[in-house]
Amino acid sequence: MQQARIFILTAGAVLLAGLAAVFAATRIGHFHRDGEAGAKVWFYDQKAQRLYAAPRDLIPPDGDDGNRVRAVVIGFQGMGGDASQVKIAYLEKYAPELKALLERARDAHAAKRPFTEKIPPANSAFTQDNTMVKHPGEAMWSALGTAEARQIMSEWRAWRGPSGQQPMISVPTLQ
Repeated sequence: MQQARIFILTAGAVLLAGLAAVFAATRIGHFHRDGEAGAKVWFYDQKAQRLYAAPRDLIPPDGDDGNRVRAVVIGFQGMGGDASQVKIAYLEKYAPELKALLERARDAHAAKRPFTEKIPPANSAFTQDNTMVKHPGEAMWSALGTAEARQIMSEWRAWRGPSGQQPMISVPTLQ
């Protein structure tokens, strides 16, 4: 009788441990699938003058017209992260050659294929010359390596909210 009780308790413990392992594995898989793949960033449609959330792996400019570009958006502590409570610091896009390279890398990664081309580091002359920024409403784009671009990308740090709140980079809230 004692051996049967030990067997039942052991079997129950093994079953519970197995169920816990299955539950943990499905949760980890869920986080892995929804983590980076589900991440959103701000984009801005220059023609419609509208801020919207888009998948993080979308490479700007998006669309045939080139009007949809990534937006670096600033919020202020305690004011929320929806589009009505934030301010666009600057817009960003890539020149066609860099955009094509990044899209090939993204597509290879998504297809789980090796990507053999070299992606230049962010501080390389190629990347600096082929990444452009500007303020919304301005016509002229400035290459990342220029003094104008550095000014555009840094001035938001001096901004303050209505009650003096510090600025912070905003990401779209999860739906």
